[in-house]
Amino acid sequence: MAAVDLKQLYKKYEGFYYPKARVYLGGANPEENKKLNIAIMDYRVELTSDLKASIASFSIRNSYDPASGAFRTKDLKKFIALGTDVKILMGHSASITEVFKGYVARVDFIHDSEITGGSIIRITAMDIKGIMMANNSSKRLKANYYCDAVKEILDMKPYMALVNNGIIDNISVSDTPDKPQGGGMGETPDIRIEMVAESDYDFILKAARKFNYEFFSIGGNVVFRKAKANTQELAEIRPSNMIMSYEISYDITGIVGEVAVRTLDIGKASKIESKKKNTGKISIGSKAKPIVSGQSFVYIDSSIESKTDADNRASYILEDMSYRLGHLRMTLCGMPELVPGRFVTLKGFGEAASNKFYITDVIHEYEFEGKYLTTIEGKASTL
Repeated sequence: MAAVDLKQLYKKYEGFYYPKARVYLGGANPEENKKLNIAIMDYRVELTSDLKASIASFSIRNSYDPASGAFRTKDLKKFIALGTDVKILMGHSASITEVFKGYVARVDFIHDSEITGGSIIRITAMDIKGIMMANNSSKRLKANYYCDAVKEILDMKPYMALVNNGIIDNISVSDTPDKPQGGGMGETPDIRIEMVAESDYDFILKAARKFNYEFFSIGGNVVFRKAKANTQELAEIRPSNMIMSYEISYDITGIVGEVAVRTLDIGKASKIESKKKNTGKISIGSKAKPIVSGQSFVYIDSSIESKTDADNRASYILEDMSYRLGHLRMTLCGMPELVPGRFVTLKGFGEAASNKFYITDVIHEYEFEGKYLTTIEGKASTL
């Protein structure tokens, strides 16, 4: 059963006729301050489960004094200061839901006589990954396992400050395969875990790729887990007037039938190898399979130390390639319940177009005139 019922959302939001958006800066809603007399417009929230940062932006209208030719920086200082915590909520009627949590990363003062309603201040906010990309180190970590190394990094002062400021609500780090499970022996602890002239983000990205994991932030929840671990269907989508537009495509370019990962165990003078075959259905006909099955991808990496390492790397590479097959881009009425890192199933769109897609990106857009739309992007590895 899907976690979200679109028919119920239609009732909950009264036909999506009365969209709303609200932003809190430093814990306060600046539009509620009648002395400021400002308006927030042109919201755009880009959420992702891919290995990149989520971002949000919006504009502050009536932030410029045409008489003096100056922006009202002094009046708005506590709202637009770099580093200020940001929370954005969207929805319809009387029901709004949090869709983004982060901090002010950029402020643009834009004066243009062509802009409707005068000049604006444009705010750009980022999630935790924005800070992680800047923090660069070369050091040996205390942890013996990669999951503990990820926890060690996220326990550092900059990220605990985000927790204390309410930008991060929860950090969830799943055990990686190198850590003993259920009291077993597991693999030999890797005492050489270290950062070498890399950012916190690059290190966690490396760990994610090593074990076929994903690392992302949704709202205030930061997650490091096995890729596509949440297999519960988020929503079942059927043709309806809630859909504004969609594009579904399939492309076998770059798809291979087999992935092989190899390295050399110098100590034992033996080869370490893992092979993974693509078993997915890639076409509604029989022409494409022979083309793809005859292609292979060989990956050689000296950092691989065991057969388990090789298996994990082969799984990651094959999955990454396989999920290039199908692509979905669909724009619907604004639905804050739609989030990345979940599966949606399309039904009733015709053969092949009806499929199961993993949502990688969600874009929420709210215009000043009261138009709220949600665009989802997803990928599929098989038909």
